[in-house]
Amino acid sequence: MPSGRRYERVLRIGLLALLVGLGLLSLDRARRGRYDFHHFFLDARYVWEHRALNPRVGHSASDDERQLPFYLPVVPLALAPLAALGREPAALVWAAAQVAVFGLSLRVLRRWVADCGDDAPAVFGVATLLAVPAFIEAARFNQVSLIVLALIVGGVDALERRPRTAGVLFGVAAVIKLLPMLFLPWLVLKRRWSAVAVMLVTMVVVAGVPPLIAFGPRDATTYHRQWWEYNICGEAGGGLLNPDLPEHFIDRRNQSIVQVLARWTWPGHPFRAAHQPTHLEPRTCVTAAHAVSAALLAGLLWATRRPWGRLSVNGRRIEAAAYAVGLLVFSPLLRQYYLVWVFPGLLLLARAAADPTVRALRRVAWAGLAVWTAGMVAWIWPVTRLLGAHLIMVISLGVLLLVAAATEASPASRASHDATHSALPHPPPEREGSAGATP
Repeated sequence: MPSGRRYERVLRIGLLALLVGLGLLSLDRARRGRYDFHHFFLDARYVWEHRALNPRVGHSASDDERQLPFYLPVVPLALAPLAALGREPAALVWAAAQVAVFGLSLRVLRRWVADCGDDAPAVFGVATLLAVPAFIEAARFNQVSLIVLALIVGGVDALERRPRTAGVLFGVAAVIKLLPMLFLPWLVLKRRWSAVAVMLVTMVVVAGVPPLIAFGPRDATTYHRQWWEYNICGEAGGGLLNPDLPEHFIDRRNQSIVQVLARWTWPGHPFRAAHQPTHLEPRTCVTAAHAVSAALLAGLLWATRRPWGRLSVNGRRIEAAAYAVGLLVFSPLLRQYYLVWVFPGLLLLARAAADPTVRALRRVAWAGLAVWTAGMVAWIWPVTRLLGAHLIMVISLGVLLLVAAATEASPASRASHDATHSALPHPPPEREGSAGATP
């Protein structure tokens, strides 16, 4: 049997084992009411029983409060029918959904390395192995990270020929988690105007219409105002620096820019670094963190200013992967279950590392894989996470992905790649509004 086919069989068995294992882990946590499924279930059950959101907005150890006020009202509303099943069946449905969406992500991402030929199974297998800790963390916490990953990957893939479908997927992702709104300026920079328009319409319709119908205009307005006050004007908007918050918002588990900066500089931080190089007040920490975020965002936008037609298909995917990493960088709560969003970038780096055609791109790719590996090793020690090891890792990976995208877009790189892969058919770059760009 040719080695490529043998590796393909091994990969399929490994991916099946991964899906089954993650599904069982998700189901076990959900059945026992552990971590985020418990919170989703409580909020959804309240909606199902009372046809309203829990009026007690907060986030403490009390199950009597609204558990996840970070989410728009449509999220607990959409989950309400799940709560009607009861905890055990709901846990089974939730775990099955986690496996299904992750399987869809894997299926799409497999196509992204299909042109690696016999090396494709090895490339995909290596990237998957490197990302296993992130997959386990996502399943363990039963968050919506895998759902958002599937929507992002599907949106990026659909953007090549079905930009309106891509707009819908990006819009739904932004309603669920808000962070994927970061893809909106990328779509603008790429001049994918139909995707931009559909994404905006999808966000308004999905976020606004179901609560309006289910709760009525007055209550729907109240719930959205509460969401705004809690997330924009409240603790989340202020950097989550209140020492009275649950520990997981402010200790080593939160790797956000403002938290890492505060642990390094605020003497009153309950989880401050042992040696602080300087001292800042909380408000100054927030201002400084916003300045750092603004500088990183400006750099991201500038580095991805090239229009759609000047990028190869792979270059577009690398840019999108950098934006997926950006979701972590700009999050006010950077937890380890978000690391699954790095997987597309990790896969594309593994693809580039296996490509002998562009030596400069390979060096960048190997550097990215080394940064990820070092970050995963740093996960072992609480002190490295306290000091922001994962924040440094994701920022570094984002920068390296942007360098890889620029290298991919260079004339020398594209000429070398085209010469090596001349036997493979490559469709010309598509323009918005062309026949190939409509759904």
